[in-house]
Amino acid sequence: KFGGTSIGNADMISNIANIIKSHINKKPVVVVSAVGGITNKLIELGNTAAEGKGNEVFENIKSIHYQILENLSLDKLLISEDIEGLSKIINEIKNKGINNELLDSIQSFGEQMSSKILAAQLNKIGVKAGAFNSWDLGFLTNSEFGNAEPLEGTYNSLNSNIKNLDVIPIVT
Repeated sequence: KFGGTSIGNADMISNIANIIKSHINKKPVVVVSAVGGITNKLIELGNTAAEGKGNEVFENIKSIHYQILENLSLDKLLISEDIEGLSKIINEIKNKGINNELLDSIQSFGEQMSSKILAAQLNKIGVKAGAFNSWDLGFLTNSEFGNAEPLEGTYNSLNSNIKNLDVIPIVT
C-alpha cells in the first residue's frame, strides 16, 4: 500500500513504479491512496459545493493532477472521465446539498485518479499494469455511508478476481 505522502508528486510516483517493477516476479497487488493532500481537498470541495461554491478548490485539484501527468509525460485525458464525474457530483451537491453518500463518492475520486496515473506510469516503463476500483474487483460494503464495513465474502471475492488478472493490479 502506498499512502498519499508517498504519492505526493511525479518523482515519487516514478520511484514507486520502479519499486514495483523491481518486485514484478512476486506479482504484487498494489493499493494506492489519493495523491498527498487530495482527500482533504476533496472533502473541502464537497463542503464548499454545498454552499454553492468550490470552483477554486476544484480547479486546484485538477491542476495538481494535470501537473503530475505533465511531469510524467502522460496524457491528461487519462483522468478526464474522473474530472467529468467529479464535476457532475459537485453540481449535484450545489443543487441538492451534501450527504454522506455523496461525500464518500467525492473522496473516491482521489484514489481513482492516482491508480490510473500509477498504472500508466508502470505501463510506460514496461510493466503491464491496470487501474481498478476496488468495487470492480469485488470489494463490497454495507450502505452505512461515512462508516461502511466490508460485506461477508468480500475478501474471497477480491482474491478470486485478482488471481484472474493478467496485469499488476493498481487498486483504489
